[in-house]
Amino acid sequence: MVMIFANTQVREYLLEHGFVYTFRTYDKKTPNGIRPQIGSDWATDKRNGKKIADINVTPVTPIDVLNMGRVLTKYARQSGLHSKGAHTQDTVSKWARTINILNPNKGTAGWLYKVETVEAET
Repeated sequence: MVMIFANTQVREYLLEHGFVYTFRTYDKKTPNGIRPQIGSDWATDKRNGKKIADINVTPVTPIDVLNMGRVLTKYARQSGLHSKGAHTQDTVSKWARTINILNPNKGTAGWLYKVETVEAET
C-alpha cells in the first residue's frame, strides 16, 4: 500500500530531512482506524505515480476535533509546512487548511504518523 505525498512542500521536506509528520484520515478497514500498512512501505507524489522513496510509517497519535490544535502544534515544525520565521500557530492553521483541502468531506478525525525515509540496501 502506497502513501501519497501530494503536497509539494511536505514531500520535499520528507526527502530533504528524512522524516515528516503527516495526518491521514481514519481507515475504515481497521478497527482502530490506523492505516492497514504500517512499518515498511513506499511513497509517491500522486495516484499511480512512481516510487520516490522507501519509507517506514509509524502511528503517533489519533487526532479528532477536540485535540487537533494541540497535536498539530506539537508537530508543526516537522510537518513540512513550517516556513522559516513563521509563528507555529500560522503553521498549524496552514496544516489544518491543507488537511481539509486534501480530504474534502472526510472530516478531521484520523491519525498522525511519523514517516521516515529508508536508505536502500546495496
